[in-house]
Amino acid sequence: MARKKDKKKKEPRFGWGSEEVGEEKVAEGLRRTEMDEGKVRLVDRDISTPVIETYDADTGELEGSILLKDGNREGLLGLVKIDEAVDVDLDHNANIESINFTGKLNVENPSKKDRIWDIDIELKNIEGTNLESNEIKIRELGTDDDTNLYSEDFSITGDAKNLLLIKEYVNTLPDADSVLNLRDIETDLMRSKDKSSKVGKNVKERKVEETNESYDLDEEDEEEEEEDEDLMTDGGIDADDYSLQSFGISIDKENIVTFAIALYSLYDKPINDLKIVKTIPADFANPIIGETTEGRGEVEGNKIVWSIDKLVPETTVLMKFSCSIMVTDITKRRTGPIEVTYKASSSFAGGLDIDKYDAYTRNKFYVDTVERDEEPGVWDCKLVFENPSEFILQLFNADVYSPEDESEKYVDIDPKDVSLLPAGAQWHSKKWRFESEELPAFRKKLEFRVMPDFQTNVSGSISVSDVILEIASITGDMSYDITQVPTYKEQDVVAKLKIINNGSAPLNEISVAQQYFTNEFKPPSASEVTLIWDGEEVDINSSSVNFDNSVFKISLTDLRNSDTGLLMPESILEFEYPIHSVNPVKEATFESDIIYFANTFPLSQELEFRPEVPIIEALHLRRRFRIGKEVVPIGALGKYQIILTLENIGTAPLQNVVLMDKVPDNFEYGRYSGGKPQITDEVGEDTLKWTIDLLNADEKLEITYEISGTGEYSPSDAQLGL
Repeated sequence: MARKKDKKKKEPRFGWGSEEVGEEKVAEGLRRTEMDEGKVRLVDRDISTPVIETYDADTGELEGSILLKDGNREGLLGLVKIDEAVDVDLDHNANIESINFTGKLNVENPSKKDRIWDIDIELKNIEGTNLESNEIKIRELGTDDDTNLYSEDFSITGDAKNLLLIKEYVNTLPDADSVLNLRDIETDLMRSKDKSSKVGKNVKERKVEETNESYDLDEEDEEEEEEDEDLMTDGGIDADDYSLQSFGISIDKENIVTFAIALYSLYDKPINDLKIVKTIPADFANPIIGETTEGRGEVEGNKIVWSIDKLVPETTVLMKFSCSIMVTDITKRRTGPIEVTYKASSSFAGGLDIDKYDAYTRNKFYVDTVERDEEPGVWDCKLVFENPSEFILQLFNADVYSPEDESEKYVDIDPKDVSLLPAGAQWHSKKWRFESEELPAFRKKLEFRVMPDFQTNVSGSISVSDVILEIASITGDMSYDITQVPTYKEQDVVAKLKIINNGSAPLNEISVAQQYFTNEFKPPSASEVTLIWDGEEVDINSSSVNFDNSVFKISLTDLRNSDTGLLMPESILEFEYPIHSVNPVKEATFESDIIYFANTFPLSQELEFRPEVPIIEALHLRRRFRIGKEVVPIGALGKYQIILTLENIGTAPLQNVVLMDKVPDNFEYGRYSGGKPQITDEVGEDTLKWTIDLLNADEKLEITYEISGTGEYSPSDAQLGL
């Protein structure tokens, strides 16, 4: 009597764990052959023989053999399918605005001939879904369309993460290509890994109306822009968020805008059939595709289409392209949205997966018991397990016990001992010898299951909002209060500078540079600079004023985090400061250049404006003048006309010259020519005072008035002059 002792084996784990299957959710040792029919082929043996020997996984001894029916190695699998559809809306900074998700769990019988029954399924990672239990028990699935499917809808509860990170970077700087490098982009993209949102709940809806002709800003867009401006004014945006981007373009010049689109997959398995479509608005021209680290990019009409056949997990891929744009007005320009579609084979719903599958179908087993011809009472026995179904079966346990002692087994196989059984195949155990005068009756225990095919199919789409390019522009002027200064004297010249933000972009940096100062024409100190912002004087920090190598500079930086905030469109800055003229020599001049610089937030191409700057001349002028007085009798006795004259007999203009004349006692005065004088008593008597603002060289001024004596007057007193 041949007997087999019990193996020391681990507790059997029934069911095919998802960690044991390949990328396509097909059991190890199987390969898809006819996808339309759902068939798979056994590929782990030599296909030249219809017999497959099986061995004990522990001892290596021959355990039995599989006899194929007509050499067939194919069969069906029980199908468990998770179908998910996920739509994600992102803003330009990869923040989740909404996630919409639908999920369906299907258990299918693909056979039109054989039913399957006693189906036990265990799910894992259901915590993030509304599935109530991780166990699914199905009594039976039939063979027609009404009975061959079990289906259950599910959704995601709580927060959900976007598993395909995508972010667009827009940069208008000349060195944008080097700024938008893969290393820095990958670092920035990783900040989006932990962003999540409630499924189905819109954080904010953004709609961009696109036409073939142009992109116009609607009322909602304008509200968004105001919010963006408020954020920047209040310092609500982290500068790091924009270290790779710049959104300002200059008016009346060709601007090159560089775009980079980066992807990073957080799915457990590779995703396939990615299509990234970027719409290019009509304002942009000459799209050129640059670096593409994966897949292929093409220009198709007004769209950039980036196709990737396969994207492996935890890898950043990048595509760059550039466009040119020229604007002649300050209307803001949109950059165009992005639409992404893809297929995934691992669940979006928090890693939802299948942990175990057991199911039965039509089967047959028996023990051949043959008494030997020459040895009556000696029997040759073997166990036969037959698969008469269309499915591929796994025989993972077969025990044949001694009829006298249950602790003795003649057949004892483990899950790894027997290869999978294709449709129609038989497994024959190794024969054992049994002695008995009675007809042997063995106790048998067989466990098998239909092999499963686990499939997770995710259809994903992502919409990425575009960004607005601001039009950056400045203008202005400057002037001096005087343009001529005397030689060998000290005098201040007041410079007045005006800067106007005449674009649509708020400005974050403003600076003024005036150069070519000398020892004769010196710059002001920081305390002498006055800043007027939209008509109101604003304190200026002394550290903002600098003088180095004959260049005087005023710099206002990081305005968005200052008390004033950004310099908004139509705002005006005015600077006033003295230029110190110090003993200039004959024919000395101050010919200066002034440049206004400005930039946006984030940084774009620096704006530059050069106002026309007058020349300050040092004139070697010496003042010479003649003041005269004439008394002319007129009319009746006691009446006289006083004639005062001021004559510039030099080469320098006379400024702020004061003429005074004293009126004698007992005289009344009036009838002035040359303006009414100021009446003072600077010399103890009535004194008439005139101030002449300017009298150029070779000019003569005459002032007259009349006096009339009363009482005891002396006409000769009127001869006195001051």
